[in-house]
Amino acid sequence: MYNEGRSKKEMEMTYMEEMMTGMINNIFFIIFPIVVYQMFATAGQRNFFVSHRVTMTILFSISIILCMMFPYQFLTDQYIFDLRQVPMIVGALYGGPVVSGILFLVSSIGRIIIGGDGMYIAILNQFVIAAGVPFLRPLYMRINRLGKIALVFCISIASLLFNMFAGAFFFGDPLHDIIGIWVMLMLNQGTIIVLTALLIEHMQRQEYMYNAMLKHEKMETVSHFAAAVSHELRNPLQSIKGFIQLMHEYEYSREKQLEFHQTILEEIITAEDLIDDYLVYAKPTYGQLEPITVSPEVHHVLKIMAPYANGKDVVMQMIEMDEHARILVDRQKFQQALVNIIRNGIEAMPEGGTLAVSVKSSPAKVWIEVADEGVGMTKEEVKRLGEPYFSNKIKGTGLGMMVTYSIISQMNGEVLVDSEKGKGTEFTLEFPNIASVSK
Repeated sequence: MYNEGRSKKEMEMTYMEEMMTGMINNIFFIIFPIVVYQMFATAGQRNFFVSHRVTMTILFSISIILCMMFPYQFLTDQYIFDLRQVPMIVGALYGGPVVSGILFLVSSIGRIIIGGDGMYIAILNQFVIAAGVPFLRPLYMRINRLGKIALVFCISIASLLFNMFAGAFFFGDPLHDIIGIWVMLMLNQGTIIVLTALLIEHMQRQEYMYNAMLKHEKMETVSHFAAAVSHELRNPLQSIKGFIQLMHEYEYSREKQLEFHQTILEEIITAEDLIDDYLVYAKPTYGQLEPITVSPEVHHVLKIMAPYANGKDVVMQMIEMDEHARILVDRQKFQQALVNIIRNGIEAMPEGGTLAVSVKSSPAKVWIEVADEGVGMTKEEVKRLGEPYFSNKIKGTGLGMMVTYSIISQMNGEVLVDSEKGKGTEFTLEFPNIASVSK
């Protein structure tokens, strides 16, 4: 008796394990198209059936087929159940009539191939879902999350009630004998379809927030640009305005007028340069890209910057110079980017110091390194370098680094920054090495 009891208990445990395994498999088949879509769809364009109707229809069709291929017995040996209705209902609500029709054809063909008792009831039930649920789609899209949960749960319950009454009618099963099993089936499928809808709604909400954040960032960038342009242009314009007012109100000698004219011209050139810099950042335009040897260009920039460095008590040193390193760039824009970085390094040492410059290369890469002994930056400040209107300088707008990052990026280069507060900063410009190609 003990062995018989143990054997029966083991059989019950085995049956429960098989049922749970089958149920988990079906849940996985339902979730996998959503997860696959989330992994491979482009961020900012994940709108399920709206943006990727064909892809999602194929994935949900696979989900339906897998659920039908791997059903599970539910509570008794008489009921073999699967969760194909979940992707059918969800697909109809998010995809509309066309998607619903395709999913109906897939499930119907699969059910005909499987055959067996209840085939016609199942196909009729699937047809009711495919024909009726799309009419609820406009309502579903309008209501809030709680309303959506209630609606999908009610649709799921209604579809199973249809099966229950149809089975009782055609097969003569007394309702009082099967009501308990069908209630459990309703709770089982209803819970899973609610969780599926919640998952989709959560992903949709995350996508909406992502798009809203992108839009906000774009608006914030425009705002920063406007503030930077206003701030930078105001100074030369105010100078020009002041000199014109002086010449209008007072009589000055010809020599003094020429001096004013020269100052006005210089301020106009300053404003033009500022506008050119913004155009470079917003829409970079380059002359012809040409292979250049890096070392002569670096020597040229250092020669240009020497007077400025001397005035700040900064000594510029060449630590290492690979004379054979070559890169493909616009010569003028490359020099402009390098000037911006060296100027920043000099200005980071208000008490003077040493600015070390080196050029290194490997068969694949060329590195131009500029290291200062200045005030340095925190990790957060390093991350924000190149952002509009971010600068460590009191009167800076960050325009120089914005332009530098834009120039280097557009010429297939990369800006690497290593900095520590109070110990200095090292900028590294990394470019593909074309020395082997030029040979």
